[in-house]
Amino acid sequence: MTPFKTSTVALLAALIPGVALAHPGDHRFADLMHLIREPDHLAMIGIAVAAVVYGVVKLRARR
Repeated sequence: MTPFKTSTVALLAALIPGVALAHPGDHRFADLMHLIREPDHLAMIGIAVAAVVYGVVKLRARR
C-alpha cells in the first residue's frame, strides 16, 4: 500500500466513530424508517455501499 493510501485509510478510520455518534439517542427501538430518514444514517449506508461496490470492481479487475 502506498503512503497516500495508508494515510487515507487511517484518516477515514479515525473519522468513522465521529460519524457513528452524529446524534444522541437510543437506537434499540429504531425502525427502518428512522434509518432511511436520518441524513447521518444515509451517509453511512452510502459509504458502506460505495465501499462494497469499489471492492467488487477492484476484485473483478484483477481477473
